[in-house]
Amino acid sequence: MREIELDFQPRRPRALTVVLLAAGLLLAGDAWLDARALGAQLAELESGLAQAKHRAERLEAEHRNSQPEHVFSADESKALRLAIDAIRVDWEGLYRAIDQAVGEDVALLAIRPSTSAQVVQISGEARNMKAALAFVDALRVAPLAKVALLSHQIKQNDPQQPVIFEISATWLIGS
Repeated sequence: MREIELDFQPRRPRALTVVLLAAGLLLAGDAWLDARALGAQLAELESGLAQAKHRAERLEAEHRNSQPEHVFSADESKALRLAIDAIRVDWEGLYRAIDQAVGEDVALLAIRPSTSAQVVQISGEARNMKAALAFVDALRVAPLAKVALLSHQIKQNDPQQPVIFEISATWLIGS
């Protein structure tokens, strides 16, 4: 039978163990120094970032203060100009001229003015063709010009056979 060697006493550390322990401690120390250096760099970068943010906020505030508060985009400016032009139009004069031309044989269905094209489209219904033509003639007063009957149609299915018409007129906005 073979002899079993049991040694219950600890052995002295060998040279390899001591070298590995020293290398581990050296690497841990190096890692700690690198971490410290990176921490210092991070603190420096965060400080620079905070300064840059502060500078950007200050420049933005100066930029806001240097411009008027109510600056409109191109689309908003165009819409505003159109609205102002529409407000300045003599709407009362236009509707008065149309209203004075309407007789008791004519009923208006729609009035579609266009300030940009300076045209007004009028749709209506007259008792007969004579009343529709009389209405066209009555419209030839300022602020309307070049009044033309664009279309007309007699309602055949109605026993009174009224005339449906469409009129176009140039609108002299400055009048």
